Amino acid sequence: MKRESHNSPKIYQMVDSLSLGGTERMSVNIANCLSEQGIESGLIVTRESGGLERYLSPLVDKSIFNKKGKLDVLSFFQILKLLRSKAPDVLHAHQTSIFWAVLLKKFMPNTKLIWHDHFGMSEELDKYPRKEMDLVMPFIDSIVTVNKKIEKYWKKRYPNKKKDIVYIENFSGKLNSVPHRKIDGVFKIIHIANFRRQKDQITLLNALVGLKEIIGEYKVYFLGEYVELDWFKSVEDEIARLGLQNNVEIVGPVENIAPYIELAHIGVLSSISEGLPVTLLEYGMGALPTIATDVGQCGDVLGDGKFGELVSPESPKELQDSIVKIFNNYPEAIEVGVKFQLHTEHNYGSVNFLKKYLPLSLPDFQPSKISLSKA
Repeated sequence: MKRESHNSPKIYQMVDSLSLGGTERMSVNIANCLSEQGIESGLIVTRESGGLERYLSPLVDKSIFNKKGKLDVLSFFQILKLLRSKAPDVLHAHQTSIFWAVLLKKFMPNTKLIWHDHFGMSEELDKYPRKEMDLVMPFIDSIVTVNKKIEKYWKKRYPNKKKDIVYIENFSGKLNSVPHRKIDGVFKIIHIANFRRQKDQITLLNALVGLKEIIGEYKVYFLGEYVELDWFKSVEDEIARLGLQNNVEIVGPVENIAPYIELAHIGVLSSISEGLPVTLLEYGMGALPTIATDVGQCGDVLGDGKFGELVSPESPKELQDSIVKIFNNYPEAIEVGVKFQLHTEHNYGSVNFLKKYLPLSLPDFQPSKISLSKA
């Protein structure tokens, strides 16, 4: 018999922080959409808050701790006390939070444990075997992966858990309105990604060499947190070396990216490796003409090139050619951007996520506010 939504099942998530990253954005997105379905949704932030806290729905039961390390016993027992009092049906742990979550489950054997693997280096999984997962995998009930390569990898490594390992697409919210874009003066490009080697901002910088002579005035805005300070310094040095100080602005971490998506003519993602980047979904929800490297699930998100330009990683020439192509055919690029938005809404919206996630997490729960027959 199906469980009615007024019985209020409980799903609590665990995440390290609410900083401006893809994993953290997904924890907030999931928390909010669960709370809209008559589910008691909680978010336990183990280490520190951040800019995404303001986007949490007031319906979400938020708890922020100050975990100081793996051996912070006080924080562990504070979280345990909270979870025991809430008695969630599901504990959903993001990325490295799984290690504490496994320990917590030992005290809550009736709680289902889901691990959400956001691992971004999916092009190099064999280089990062994460052998420590062998210790905790027997205690994990289900795994959600952010792309197909990671799903395939875990299924091959743990064949006895195949049916409990599921790829579910990330999702993002939609802008309140789609801006009326036209090239009027400076051509604006945004790149939203934290400053890490994996995100390879330097390839985009090298793609800018000689661009002014081809398209005229342009401005590139880099948004993201300074995660790897040595890489950030390399980006700064490259800007100076290439003489791009007047054309490139490092904005840094931004809580509200919507104004930047609205002002931009193109969104770029120049990573050397990805999972399923939330940035691309945000570009899509903003109907922004987009260029991305063909890594991880970027090709799927962009419909293998139907909804945006795909280029090889670490190829400044291909990237520049795509920028010029969009510039020279901008009315057509806007039409592609609108199609990209529809594609993103249909395949990477919250309904799509819930359709796949709820049967995994709460198989007896019947949501009242969505139709799971939708895609």
